[in-house]
Amino acid sequence: MPRLDGYAVLRQRDYRRFWLGQWISLIGTWMQSAAQGWLLIKLTDSPMWLGALGAAAGAPLLVFVLVGGVASERFDRRRIILCTQFLSLLQALVLSLLTLAGHIQPWQIVGLAAVLGSVNAFDVPARQAFVVELVGPERVGNAIALNSSAFNVARVIGPAIGGLVVAAVGEGYCFLLNAVSYVAVLWSLASIRPRFRSLRQFDGEGGTAVVEGLRYVVRHPSIGPLLLLVGVISSVGVPYRNFLPAMARLVGANDWQYGLLIAAAGVGASLGGLSLAAFRMGRDAYQRLLPVSVGFFSLMLLAFATTHGYRLALLVLTVVGVSGILYFNCTNALIQLSVEDGYRGRVMSVYTLMHQGMATFGNLMLGWAASRWGTPTALVMGALTCLAAAGVFIAMQTSRVRFPTPAIET
Repeated sequence: MPRLDGYAVLRQRDYRRFWLGQWISLIGTWMQSAAQGWLLIKLTDSPMWLGALGAAAGAPLLVFVLVGGVASERFDRRRIILCTQFLSLLQALVLSLLTLAGHIQPWQIVGLAAVLGSVNAFDVPARQAFVVELVGPERVGNAIALNSSAFNVARVIGPAIGGLVVAAVGEGYCFLLNAVSYVAVLWSLASIRPRFRSLRQFDGEGGTAVVEGLRYVVRHPSIGPLLLLVGVISSVGVPYRNFLPAMARLVGANDWQYGLLIAAAGVGASLGGLSLAAFRMGRDAYQRLLPVSVGFFSLMLLAFATTHGYRLALLVLTVVGVSGILYFNCTNALIQLSVEDGYRGRVMSVYTLMHQGMATFGNLMLGWAASRWGTPTALVMGALTCLAAAGVFIAMQTSRVRFPTPAIET
């Protein structure tokens, strides 16, 4: 039975600092994300470039993320995140200087997105696994939900601020503010020391470790099916975000209203994440909520793809945000609660591959479909695919997926 004491995890000093630093940095990240998409559509007037932007951000994950998972088990995770966040700061700074100097070109925006994607291939697995070191296995579900809430509150605030900054002084200053925001997360990481860090035994070469991690995922009775569904939803469902600039024009949104469209999904995701974080839930509760949330997410994507009015688009995107965050948080929590600590980094790298890397193919496919048949038709195709995958999972997997308790050293 869920208990209403989930926010107690914020009483832990190190996690609280990590959460606050991450939240401030994410506001800048979302400012940059909204501004670069808007800048790209202004420079090219082509949804195909938006697909290329999303693909460039995800493609490096396909190449490097499994290596990043091995690195997160072989080296200190806190130090890895410090390095990746500093490199992300440099990426934002280069993007801002090129834009402010008036030399920015579409290929440079896409290329720098690929640079950031390469950094994220090492950052995300380490950061996902690092949460357990801060809060322990009993509170990992609440910490995941709060991390998602920080992400999505920033998703509301960042684009709103970004829209105002773009209207006032241009996209370049959004990128510059993002570079400055990384100082907060670098400070928080430098000042914390994990309390629940396990002594990880790691032998063998990197290639062998990657194969062992993949074999573990395939043989695990619950993690494999969960990751397959994540791959489908992330490849053709989640990329709707990259096509918001094109959809914004179709529903008659201006610069500032475009920021509100991005924020609407963030508002919903924030509400869903904060609600989930409030309860201390067990595996059974997450398992019951997962199929409901993924089914509703798919239906709401279909509704958004067929929406023509701006106000209705705001409402539908809010519900998309709620259902989407519930689904991904449930999946992440179930995986974290089921994996053995010796495989945590590698399993979370596969999760990152399926969650973010698979979006590379989806962005390219949806970008091609959008250029051929229009953005709404492309999003309808993605939503129907998600709905079919969710139906198969609900019908064939839910009753048979087991979530054994791993042996976790604390």
